[in-house]
Order: sequence, then structure tokens, then C-alpha cells
Amino acid sequence: MPAADLHPTAEALMNAGIAVAEREGLAGLSVNRVVAEAGVAKGTFYVHFADRDAFVDALHARFHAKVDAAVGAAIGDLPAGAERLIAGAEAYLDVSLAGRSVKALALEARSDPRLSSMMSGRQERFAVMATSSFKAMGWRDAAAAAQLLSAMTQEIAVREFDAGRRLPPARRALRRFLGAG
Repeated sequence: MPAADLHPTAEALMNAGIAVAEREGLAGLSVNRVVAEAGVAKGTFYVHFADRDAFVDALHARFHAKVDAAVGAAIGDLPAGAERLIAGAEAYLDVSLAGRSVKALALEARSDPRLSSMMSGRQERFAVMATSSFKAMGWRDAAAAAQLLSAMTQEIAVREFDAGRRLPPARRALRRFLGAG
């Protein structure tokens, strides 16, 4: 959900959710903590979000809107191929590193089947976008290669999250896997 489309109170709740998530992780992200952080009544939360799961999903959607914008800007008019894949992966990694709390929520949500299923469609878009570049590069199993690239990129994001910084060797290895460096 783009920030421009959010009611100011919903935006304040989401910002509060990020702050709570940074301190407490997914396990500590309760409605009570979010409303206390935002300085609003608990009922106000439910005006904007059906429940906690919908709230976490909204945080994830906001993160992926940033990813989509960054990837779109990075790949711009690049033709399908390795450089386009690399530019998209780098943009994803940079947004993931900058959005550490939401990335942490996404990682923790993997163990919750309800949250995981709500979020999986957003994560699949990267693989779908990458398929045309693998086809342009002559990969016979382009869709499978795109899934593997997506998994590698997500793994690098997790490792960078844990390190709290970019990991140039991992990014170089990704470029090499794509035959670009």
C-alpha cells in the first residue's frame, strides 16, 4: 500500500509498527505495543487493520512497494539480460538492507503459514520478472533459473541482514553466476 494512499493515522501506526519490530521482532509486535508507540487508542488500530496479521501483511506490502519502485528505477530501460538481472537484484538487496525491520518481520513470518502465504505472491514477482532475461540469455529452463536467482538474492539479503551491511563477495558471486563479472 503506497504511503500516499494511507490515512495519516494508518501511516502513524505502520511507522510505530516498524519501531516496535526493530526493538521486539515479530514475536513482540503486538497491537498493544503498536498503539502505545503510536499514541492512539486500540480501537483506532482496528479502524485501519482487520487484525495483527493484516497489519504485518500491510508492513510487508509497504516494503515491497519500495522494492518494486527501486527495482523499476534500477532496471529502467535496460534490455533483458544479465545486466538487467544484476541491477534488479542489487536494488532489491539495497532496499532490504535499508528496511531491516520489515525484512526481519518477513524472515520471522516464514514460520507462520498464514503470514507466509499472504506474502509469497509479492516475493514471486521478482522471479517472474527475471524469466524474460533468462530467456534472452538463452537459458532453456528460464523459469527455474529465475526461481533460483530469486532464492539466491533472498539468501544474500538474509546474510546482509545478519551482518548489518553489504557483503561485496556475495554480490560479486551473484554477478559471476550470471556470467557478468
